[in-house]
Amino acid sequence: MMKFAAVASLALALILTACASTQSANVVPMAGGQYRTTGIAETERDAEAAAVKAADATCAKQGKRPEVSDSKTKYKGVVSEDTNRNINKAGELAASVGVWLPGLGGDHDYQVALTFTCGK
Repeated sequence: MMKFAAVASLALALILTACASTQSANVVPMAGGQYRTTGIAETERDAEAAAVKAADATCAKQGKRPEVSDSKTKYKGVVSEDTNRNINKAGELAASVGVWLPGLGGDHDYQVALTFTCGK
């Protein structure tokens, strides 16, 4: 019985990790050598990281680095951003003592749009 519980717990952890993944960001070329990319993720930090990763990859192909000229963040969650933060904080505290609480966040709550050029 204990082996089953351990396997079930591991399977649940793997499923939840897969559900909370960050989507890769597409890069769209614009006029004047500019590009636009949008990172989408559960957290603002992860959405920004996805957008920066896409910008870095685009400019690296040219042997250059991205120079961001505009950055916009949108929250698109099902509850207010403050409520979402409080629910996530409660989940983190519960997890620290071994209790799992479901959250209302989704893997598309934040969108970070970057406009950039590739400079030296």
